Amino acid sequence: MLRRRSRESTQRDAAWRDQLPPLIRLLRPAFRWYATEVDQSMLGHKRDVMQTQLNAAGLAYVITPAEFLVVRRLAFIAGIGVALYVIVVLGVTDPMYVVAASSLAPFSYMYPDLWLRDTTRRRQTRFEKEFPFFLDVLVLGMKAGLTFTAAVEQSIEQLRDGPVRQEFSRYLRETRTGVTRRVALDRVAARVMIPGVTNFVASVSQAEETGGSLGDVLADQARQRRQERFLRAEKLANQAPVKMLFPLIALLFPITFIIIGFPIVIQLIESGAFDIM
Repeated sequence: MLRRRSRESTQRDAAWRDQLPPLIRLLRPAFRWYATEVDQSMLGHKRDVMQTQLNAAGLAYVITPAEFLVVRRLAFIAGIGVALYVIVVLGVTDPMYVVAASSLAPFSYMYPDLWLRDTTRRRQTRFEKEFPFFLDVLVLGMKAGLTFTAAVEQSIEQLRDGPVRQEFSRYLRETRTGVTRRVALDRVAARVMIPGVTNFVASVSQAEETGGSLGDVLADQARQRRQERFLRAEKLANQAPVKMLFPLIALLFPITFIIIGFPIVIQLIESGAFDIM
C-alpha cells in the first residue's frame, strides 16, 4: 500500500512537469525529501525571486525554486568532494594545482546560477527573433475574421517548438481555465521580461479598454517589432569589427610578423651578421 501511494504521489507530482533534464531526473528521487525541507524554510520573497528567474528561463514547469536551491547545494558538495579527492587522495602538492582545485568548490556553487542566467539570455534572444513572425501570422488571422484567441491558436500552430510557442500555449491554457485575457497577457510579459512583449501587452490591453481596432494595433506592433529586429541586427553587424580586433591583434598579427621576419632572420644568419655582433 505504501509503494502504491508513493507511486501515485510521484505520478501526481510529474503531471504538471515538462520533461526533466537527464541529470535532474537521475538525482531527483535522492533529494526530494531535502527539497521539501528547503521549501518550508524558504522566505516568501526569496521564493518569488527564484520563481521569476525560473519563469524567464522557461523552467517553471521543470523544477521548483526549492529544488533549484538543492541542486546548487549538491553542486557545491560535489565541488568540495572533487577538490578533496585531488588534494588528499591524488596527493597534489603543487600550489597552482591546489589553488585551482580549491576554487572548484565556489565555482560549482555559482555554476547553476550562471547556467540559469545563460539559459535566460539565450531564450530571450530566440524569443525576440521569433516574436515578429508570430505577430505577422496573428495579424493575418485577425484580418481573416478570427477572434484574438483563435488567431493566437492558429499562430502558434505555424511556429516550431520554442519560447514563443511555449509562452502563448500557456496563455491559451490559462484563458481556458477562466483567467481573463488581460491577466494572462500580463503573466506572459512578467515571465518573458522583454520590453517588446511588455509593449505588445500594454497596447492590446489599451485597445481592449478604449474599444480601439485590435487589428490595427497588432499591425503596428508587428511593424515595430520588425523594425527593432532590423536595428538589432544592424547593431550587431556594427559591433563585429570591434569584436574581431582582439583576435586579429593576438593571433593573426604575430603569425604575420613571424612569416615576414623568418626569411629575414635566416638571411642575416647566413650572411654572418650575428657573428659580427
